[in-house]
Parts: sequence; C-alpha cells; structure tokens
Amino acid sequence: MSVIQTVNENEEKLLNMILGEIPSTRIAIICDHDGNILWNSVRDNTTSYLNIDETKESLKRSLDSWNSRDKLSPKIGNGKYAIVAYDKIKRITVPLPNNHLLFVSLEGEEFGNIKNIMTIVDWVNSNMPL
Repeated sequence: MSVIQTVNENEEKLLNMILGEIPSTRIAIICDHDGNILWNSVRDNTTSYLNIDETKESLKRSLDSWNSRDKLSPKIGNGKYAIVAYDKIKRITVPLPNNHLLFVSLEGEEFGNIKNIMTIVDWVNSNMPL
C-alpha cells in the first residue's frame, strides 16, 4: 500500500468517524492547502445551505485565516482549531498534520462537540498517522 493510499484511507476514516460519533454533524470535508476538496461526507437527508462554489469560497477563506494565524505561531504556539458560529450552523476547522484542513459543519448551539471532534482527530493522528 502506498503512502498516498494510506493517507487517503485515514482521511476517509476520520470523516466517517466524525459523522458516526457526532450526531449534530451535517457535513465534514478535508481540503488541501489550495482549497481543493479531497474528501467529503454528508449526513443522510442533509441539504447543504451553500452550493459547491460557495463551499469552496468558504474553504478558501478558512485557509487564508489559518495562514494568517500561522504567522503568529512562533509567539503563541500552533493553532488547534477555530470555531465560527452562524445562526443556523457552527463551523469548526482543524489543521491536519499533512497540510490539509478538516472542515466540520454542525447543527445547533452545542459547542461541546469540539472536544469530541478533537478526540477523534487525535486518535486518528496517533493510530493512523495522516
């Protein structure tokens, strides 16, 4: 099995675990450093609020924000996650070790899911390195 194939399988596993373990997850996406969607999972019976072009634009803005945050990391440490709250959803972004970005859209007001998402990300990173 090639390294690329292993990375792809691990990223797919990460998304499936998030959708399987966190019921409020609507959509989970992994994109590369250019904003290209590599993997995505959508909960059954979920309709996206954004079309594909709007989703890609949102991913690009998230990547730009992470690039800006990275400039401060020598002084304050590496970013672990970011949460953006909208009326209808919460968006959580998590940088992954392979220069990819995890992008999770959640229903409702619950912010406690970040702990569950980070537990899954940490488990996948330690047991199946990305």
